[in-house]
Amino acid sequence: MVLRVEELELDQTERAARRAGQRIDLTPHEFALLQYLMRNAGRCVTRSMIMEHVWTSSFDTTTNIVDVYIKYLRDKIDLGFEKKLIRTVRGVGYQLGGDRRPGLACAESQARQDFDKAPPVV
Repeated sequence: MVLRVEELELDQTERAARRAGQRIDLTPHEFALLQYLMRNAGRCVTRSMIMEHVWTSSFDTTTNIVDVYIKYLRDKIDLGFEKKLIRTVRGVGYQLGGDRRPGLACAESQARQDFDKAPPVV
């Protein structure tokens, strides 16, 4: 199955990525992160959502591993292209493709994260 966001393609069977026809070499974690972002294209995903779906081992919540891997992906996917596909949504997380404004999807992601952290009502 091939995921597509604008001119970015991710062939999940071949485990290969291309942007505008140019092959992009990815490490296993970069591939998993890009796959997660593409499956959620246009939506805002939080760092904790990424940690939960991309990394299987638990990390300290103060780690910057997500930010580091987003930087690696940006260097491989956006560098040299006028249109940047990966964007940071300040205070929330990241978004791949979609509306260039934070919009409702990012607000919903933040609300979902806040809800998940809230203590149960008794």
